[in-house]
Amino acid sequence: MKILYISQHFPPEIGAAQARAYDMSMNLVEEGCDVTVVTSFPNNVSSKKIFQSSKHLGLNVIRTFVVQDTKKSKLRRMLNYFSFMTTSIIAGLFAKKPDVVFATTPQLFVGLSGYVLSKLKRAKFVIEVRDLWVDFAEVLNQINNKKLLTLARKLEWFLFKQADHIVVVTHGYKQYLIEKGIPENKIDVITNGVNPTETGVLVPEEGVRIRAEHGLENQFIILYAGNMGIAQGLKTVLEAANVLKDVSSITFVLIGEGAEKERLQQYQKDKDLQNVLILDSRAKQELNGFYAAADLCLVILKNHPLFEITIPSKLFDCLAMNKPILLGIGGESKEIVKSLNAGLFFEPENADSLAKVVLEATSNPKIMELLEKDVRSKMLLKYNRQELSKNLAHLLESTQDNVKGWSQ
Repeated sequence: MKILYISQHFPPEIGAAQARAYDMSMNLVEEGCDVTVVTSFPNNVSSKKIFQSSKHLGLNVIRTFVVQDTKKSKLRRMLNYFSFMTTSIIAGLFAKKPDVVFATTPQLFVGLSGYVLSKLKRAKFVIEVRDLWVDFAEVLNQINNKKLLTLARKLEWFLFKQADHIVVVTHGYKQYLIEKGIPENKIDVITNGVNPTETGVLVPEEGVRIRAEHGLENQFIILYAGNMGIAQGLKTVLEAANVLKDVSSITFVLIGEGAEKERLQQYQKDKDLQNVLILDSRAKQELNGFYAAADLCLVILKNHPLFEITIPSKLFDCLAMNKPILLGIGGESKEIVKSLNAGLFFEPENADSLAKVVLEATSNPKIMELLEKDVRSKMLLKYNRQELSKNLAHLLESTQDNVKGWSQ
């Protein structure tokens, strides 16, 4: 089976979307599929090239020009989206004819690129919905123009209607789309997860080194490593740190990039938070030392019903490192952590609740001892990307044989 896999985000960029696209596409190759990925040049690299083709372990990769997203300008972000849509369509025209075009969102215009290419290539069209992009854009006030929101919803609905199949990453998303009127038999759930061959092994000596390097000896460390965007609500973490600023044995370590990073740094400066360490993004291998040093791994989102049906991929990364979770999300994420007895919980966007749970964990070591340490193997029974890729391969294979079953 020949697959044209469209994802704006792909390594060497660091992030959950990039990791999922790489793992799934590589595992599809291992399943015997002929996969061509159309992606962009890394956003942090200014490229003078329009296109570049390469091959990596049997995977064909075509990179295309995009206007760089500065993370500070809505205009630049939209130009980034539109430029990838345009150049990915052009690049896709020169790729070999696929059986299936698989477009992974967000952002939504990747889906439009996939739809156009599926028509031009006379291939089946499958769209992957990794978050409810339009709904989140409204909730997070990223799009506050009613006309733009209406147009975005029309585009979203058009893509859902035209797709031969829809892949979502949570059961909550599936139910949400069904309630919106999309037929249940058109939607399949293929969750996030981890590639067991890619996750690192914790080396205690590396944790000791990280603690010494950053002056964190004898500290109880709460680690957050990931996107510092609006959705994460990381100001709550700094507010909790402010509540705990007189407790000298606790440090919050935040690693990553994102639209909110500068505001978080300014808040830290304004409040003189000595118990917060904000670091630049690190490669996966470098993060292993921080995971080894951490006592709790923080997974957090803002407080909204939409986030209760969202499962951040970061949750699986932390579980794969056998680290207890400090979770500020309800719904499906909470049920996963509860089922594994793998973490502690606080109310989303409630700094006092977060501070209280951290204090309880540090003052009562038995709380930490009761948490299941060997969660990795249990988690991998359901959230192994190698197995999830097999499910995706079977789904795409079956899509070839099915005629479009939804029209209205």
